Amino acid sequence: MDKKTILYVHHGKGLGGAPLSLLYLIQNLDKKKYIPQVLFLHDSPAMDLYKELGIQVFGPVKKFDFPHTKVWWLRWYHAPFLARCMYDTWTTMMHTANKWLERIKPDLLHLNTSSLIAWGKVARKKNIPVVWHIREPLAQGYLGVRKNTVINFIKKYATAIVPICYNDAKPWKKLSKTHVVYNTVDEKIFDANISGKHFIQQYKLSENDPKILFVGGLSQEKGTLLILKVLEQVLRVLPQTKLLIAGYFDLQKKNFFNPKTLLPASKFTTEVASMLGALQHSIVLLGAIRTIPEAMAASNVVVFPATVGHFARPIIEAGFMKKPVVASNLHPLDELVVDTQTGFLVHPSSHTVWAKKLISLLSNTARAEHMGEQGYKFCRNKFGLKNHIKQIETIYDDILKKGKGHATKTT
Repeated sequence: MDKKTILYVHHGKGLGGAPLSLLYLIQNLDKKKYIPQVLFLHDSPAMDLYKELGIQVFGPVKKFDFPHTKVWWLRWYHAPFLARCMYDTWTTMMHTANKWLERIKPDLLHLNTSSLIAWGKVARKKNIPVVWHIREPLAQGYLGVRKNTVINFIKKYATAIVPICYNDAKPWKKLSKTHVVYNTVDEKIFDANISGKHFIQQYKLSENDPKILFVGGLSQEKGTLLILKVLEQVLRVLPQTKLLIAGYFDLQKKNFFNPKTLLPASKFTTEVASMLGALQHSIVLLGAIRTIPEAMAASNVVVFPATVGHFARPIIEAGFMKKPVVASNLHPLDELVVDTQTGFLVHPSSHTVWAKKLISLLSNTARAEHMGEQGYKFCRNKFGLKNHIKQIETIYDDILKKGKGHATKTT
């Protein structure tokens, strides 16, 4: 049997959920059947990591995609950046994508986000089948024009559409080529037997202090300000509590290609800066670390206080680490947490309820451990790696056996 080349196109610059999810997929594919290669739009820590792990990579392409998700979409004040994204999408459609696809000649193209609309169109015009991963819900925007553009591009040019949850599948749920495949966690990495002692020593923490882990860095959508306000209330009852914040966190850095940082200090960043100052002795900024499993092992509870609903990898990672979670009761987080069993779902505006739930877990070890065990059983059953790989490989095989360019019939 001839091996088939799968070219994955990745869009982002950070080392977040999308590149890690893709990494787990590539590492566990049947290499007797597939040759995975990855094309990066941008130079990034993710690209460096893939190289370190011996995965064949191409790029960076140095072209932007067309972002329009609830977590990241371009508002009116991002007009210069929107113009750049539109221009890059057009030039990618006209010649860039064709150049790379001619060079690599993949048997199948796998796009790692909804925003890679130019790549999907060019691939199908070249008779290359396209598997299109949907990792975040689409934004409505102002008039719905961009949302409908993305929906229709994916509907027309995808051979298979792979949303990571039922919430994200809504725009294409009636299409027979839509297959919901939940994100997965590598149990070899997120192993509940990992010790957090070295992590505690590294960051000079007290083993006895209650610890809350937030994997979201500085992000209004992921709830940085919310968890700081909640921490303020928790400290009134449990003053030794520490909030560990993992992820990119820089209130000062300016970057032309990140329009969020070009604007005058927003109310959000001003409030975050103020609260950081007031709570500095109770907060540990970890940065963009690769030792998330150790950070979870050292923590009592993992939080995901999103203000905008989207799939939260830290929640399922916490499950495999046997840690209880508190998350916002937004779709699709309610697909990841069984309320009162594996953790708590709380409305993002209910700061007092958030604080009460966290205090109950931080002060009741037996309850936290029980929820952690329940979370482990739930996540292992629903987000197991073997099932994830089997589902993806089945999609690949069904497409490839029908030949290049085959489009799954829609209903």
